[in-house]
Amino acid sequence: MKINYDLKLQEELKKIAGTKPNLLLHVCCGPCSSHVLKELSQYFNITIYYSNSNIYPHDEYQRRFQELLYFIERFNADFHQHILVIEDPYNHSEWLSHLYPLKEFPEGSVRCKLCYSLRMRRTFDYAKINHYDYWTTVLSVSPHKNSQWINEIGDQWQSETPKFLYADFKKNNGYLKSIQMTKEYKMYRQNYCGCMFSYEEMLKRESQKYE
Repeated sequence: MKINYDLKLQEELKKIAGTKPNLLLHVCCGPCSSHVLKELSQYFNITIYYSNSNIYPHDEYQRRFQELLYFIERFNADFHQHILVIEDPYNHSEWLSHLYPLKEFPEGSVRCKLCYSLRMRRTFDYAKINHYDYWTTVLSVSPHKNSQWINEIGDQWQSETPKFLYADFKKNNGYLKSIQMTKEYKMYRQNYCGCMFSYEEMLKRESQKYE
């Protein structure tokens, strides 16, 4: 049975209304963060955690990171925010050591679930060490990401502090609103998820167009 994680989010936002707790938000890229930040910044003091050692190649990682920094600078000015971005050091070889045994699995499989889990665990650890009130990830804004898995992963550490913020950010046209903001801010929008496996699949799709 699927859980309505958007409903859980709305219930939590009602509880904290007027308090502005500190939130560590895992972000994979500027486009996915856009509308989520617009919504959550009304309720939280947000710090972004860029933990994405899955992204391949390194040039692509840097391009997405720099695009995020540029977007946040403009977002802060436009919405009178003071959002900071913290970069978790890039370590693709370590990430690959966990995921390579699952390389034959397709996108959207347990391979992706493990990838979510690795990045979310690093986010939780940082949030715990640095005493944030809440933590979560923007990953559920994408229609290509399994929001049930994402919230189940966060739920693993819900008995500990900080508190995981359940959400399904694609709800209420969240994904469409993020696309609109991406256009407004003229952001680079990538054409593959990020990892070397999705990169290879993207190259294959592109080559088939010309066959």
